[in-house]
Amino acid sequence: MIVKLVNFTEDAKNLLLFTKNTRLMHSGSSYRDITLWSEEKKQAELDYMLTTIKSSWEFIDYTFDIRGVSRAFTHQFVRTRTGSYAQQSMRTVNMKGFDYVTNKSFDDYPKAKKVYEETMKHIAEKYAELVDMGVHEEDARGILPTNICTNIVAKFNLRTLHEMAKSRLSPRAQGEFREVFQEMVAEVLKVHSWAEPFLIPTEWAAPSMAKSLNPNWEEEIAKDIKEKNNVQKRETDY
Repeated sequence: MIVKLVNFTEDAKNLLLFTKNTRLMHSGSSYRDITLWSEEKKQAELDYMLTTIKSSWEFIDYTFDIRGVSRAFTHQFVRTRTGSYAQQSMRTVNMKGFDYVTNKSFDDYPKAKKVYEETMKHIAEKYAELVDMGVHEEDARGILPTNICTNIVAKFNLRTLHEMAKSRLSPRAQGEFREVFQEMVAEVLKVHSWAEPFLIPTEWAAPSMAKSLNPNWEEEIAKDIKEKNNVQKRETDY
């Protein structure tokens, strides 16, 4: 697996602050004014932005080149509708000698791992046999495995990455997805270290994921359920 950040919004911090403050400014030099702010003032504004409306985050883009990942992963990856994607095609690319991902869980089951690897070898042989017989790649691909390696280019804005972090860094996320997303975050922080609070979640996307972040998760979930029940009861009584 290789994850590289290949493009990103230049001067992202100033642009983020500018788009957030546009509604409060009237001067034609607003952008330049923000570039002259002290780093302390900029950081204070970024800290404030973490708790406010996130629409301005959508002006900051990141493009990743992701290689050697499974199609099982990319099937999940592209379900994020606010991203843009360009993926290697199995319809036109001859996949003879393909690589594949072996999930780490197989390390605990040597016999199962052997069956897995033998099956992959058999599929590779039969795929090559079909192509050599004249079957088009777009038809022969029907027997290729879900864990075949693929390459994909993906672009997300900062808001989308923030939302993805709340589910894809969770211990409940599929292992490969979590590893890829960790690398994506690391790539972003190499160029925009200020973005760390935007990409390191303080809560998971679903209440059932709360245990890993919140030691009082059981009490808070029980409290939320009780409050919802009380609201429903009041509405029913009314």
